[in-house]
Amino acid sequence: MNRKDGKRLLRKIDFKAKISRAKENFLDKLNIPEELVYDYSKITMVENSQLMIEGYNNIVDYYDNYIKIQAKNVYVIIDGKGLKIDEINDSELLISGDINNIGFMKR
Repeated sequence: MNRKDGKRLLRKIDFKAKISRAKENFLDKLNIPEELVYDYSKITMVENSQLMIEGYNNIVDYYDNYIKIQAKNVYVIIDGKGLKIDEINDSELLISGDINNIGFMKR
């Protein structure tokens, strides 16, 4: 709807921002972890001997001293010695060994 001078009467509504704020409020009220709603990967490490990746997509490289995992939004690169994948299923991956370094590379 326009006025005679051509200026718009209705302001533009940023629906994406409103939906994002609504999600944040919803998560905050219900104490739901963000990774469940936003499709994030979750990485948990026990000292330098075990690494759990929840929400991975693919195993890119797998050697006893180097593993590269394609996660949701990044590649996870693990360097170490005696690395092995102990458990694997559709959504979780458990890696063990002497982990020296973990790096991330944007996809």
